[in-house]
Amino acid sequence: MVGALLASALLLAATVYVARRGTLVPGRLQAMVELPIEWIAGIVRGTGGRRWAEFAGLVIAIFLFVLVANLIGLLPGVGTIGLVEEGAHGEQTLVPLVRPAAADLNFTLGLAIIAFVAFVAWGIRANGVVGYLKELLIAEPAYMTPLLTPIHIISELSRLISLSMRLFGNVFAGEVLLAVILALVPLLVPIAFLGLELIFGFVQALVFALLTMTYITLAIAEHRQHGSGAGHAGDAPDHTEASPA
Repeated sequence: MVGALLASALLLAATVYVARRGTLVPGRLQAMVELPIEWIAGIVRGTGGRRWAEFAGLVIAIFLFVLVANLIGLLPGVGTIGLVEEGAHGEQTLVPLVRPAAADLNFTLGLAIIAFVAFVAWGIRANGVVGYLKELLIAEPAYMTPLLTPIHIISELSRLISLSMRLFGNVFAGEVLLAVILALVPLLVPIAFLGLELIFGFVQALVFALLTMTYITLAIAEHRQHGSGAGHAGDAPDHTEASPA
């Protein structure tokens, strides 16, 4: 919780700074804040379909939140400075004051639930409640419904597990690895592992955000694929929509 709150505070401070002191020609700090946003926005624009602007903010927010939380987890003292508590049998346990946010399953599962609700909501928005349930519960051909419906439901729910466990497993494993390396070789060698964890933290943030984008895009694309001819004709006016600034 402390690591997640620190990540939120840093992002909020950066947002306030850019909003109040942003200039047309960005300085170094403003450029550092804008660079990942523009980069992820470009990816979403290129792969998210015509309605990319509707969910681009969510994808960017997830990427920045996970990335900053992972970077905080690499700071000196995170996970290693804390209070020593004695157990019932006299054993001593270190309780860190700050831990990497994604090293706790509650954090990653909470983000996975947000992503899950998001792509289900966009699926319902594109297809309607009845259409979404029909897409989920009724297979084609109809006689395969008893076999394929449970598979569809399990596949939909498994996204919660895959999103949360992938991020949690990688960050938690990195935390354990760094703790072991620091205990065995406290000088120089841990720097190489910190560099690797920096790359892994960036990659995991990117993977989580892009998977969220992919699931939302698929929910919208499935509607276009299975919709009626009238539904496809109704999509034509979308070409006239003004692109967002």
